[in-house]
Amino acid sequence: MTLIDSLPPRPLEPQELTSLNRADTFELVVAVESDGPARGVLFATDSWVKGVAYDDASGWTLVETVTLDEETARIDGLQACEDAVRSFQNDENEE
Repeated sequence: MTLIDSLPPRPLEPQELTSLNRADTFELVVAVESDGPARGVLFATDSWVKGVAYDDASGWTLVETVTLDEETARIDGLQACEDAVRSFQNDENEE
């Protein structure tokens, strides 16, 4: 099962993000938005960061994946994925 397949067909509630953070699968799960249901989410493990975004027409989309290594720190991966999710959301809002 892929990350996208494991998500519900709607934005994530804050308590769902909390549950994902407690799971052993991810080291960090954070919403891109500061309040309300999360339509943009960053998932991080020790080896990658993924940015996903939700829109009503197509559901969840994997927007960006950054592999973490000696040259790419987690904070850089998080920033790149957040930027990609925000750009995706802005493009979707323009249509």
